[in-house]
Amino acid sequence: MTKELDKEYRRLLLSQRIDSGSLNYDLLRQHIEVFSRSDVLRSQAVTIYDNFRFEHAYVSEYHKRQFGNGEIEVHPDDLNDVLKNAIASLKHVFQGNRNFTHMKVIREYRAKVGGRFRCVTESLQVLETDQLGNIWLALCILEISPNQMPPFTVNSQIINTATGEVFSPLTKYFQRELILTKRELEILNLISQGKLSKEISENLHISIHTVDTHRQHILAKLNVDNSHEAVRCALSLGLIEY
Repeated sequence: MTKELDKEYRRLLLSQRIDSGSLNYDLLRQHIEVFSRSDVLRSQAVTIYDNFRFEHAYVSEYHKRQFGNGEIEVHPDDLNDVLKNAIASLKHVFQGNRNFTHMKVIREYRAKVGGRFRCVTESLQVLETDQLGNIWLALCILEISPNQMPPFTVNSQIINTATGEVFSPLTKYFQRELILTKRELEILNLISQGKLSKEISENLHISIHTVDTHRQHILAKLNVDNSHEAVRCALSLGLIEY
């Protein structure tokens, strides 16, 4: 499973056709100078990844002390989910979502820190693109999470820092039916269109009682009090779309 996911992740990265002629490596040197001199970032694990050369162009001294020279050793039990999160994030970005300026990816998983695995929080942002909009330089800031208690889960969210909107790409591309069943998703989609239970019943050729039962299951699974909140929650998770 891990090999297939890793292969898919690398395929997505290679699907970019970066215009090398538009890359200004003076910009990279400027970024490195700023990050290396920053008192604020001196005590944080910072890297800059070059997606054209497929290498870490900058690794902060603090990162080297905590995590090594660039590559993070992910806990074996978290590796598949980390790869799924990465694939889902790339798919979301590459499918026309190119407003990189306000886009931040936050991931949580376990990584080896100083010889033992600890929960970490990883923040990813695009620093520079080529003239076609392909991702060239990516900034990563890695921190040890304050919560080190089980259960240990891998999470990933994309945050629009301008609007505050939160989106879960993993849910959209891998886990929809682990949260709601196919029938529940059908019903929630119809609810989002303003359909009443009677209309949903006629549309799906099931009884009103069955529709109402599904509605109650949806509210319970999403931990909300009413259909309006269920629709809003499902939209933020990427389970349904307008």
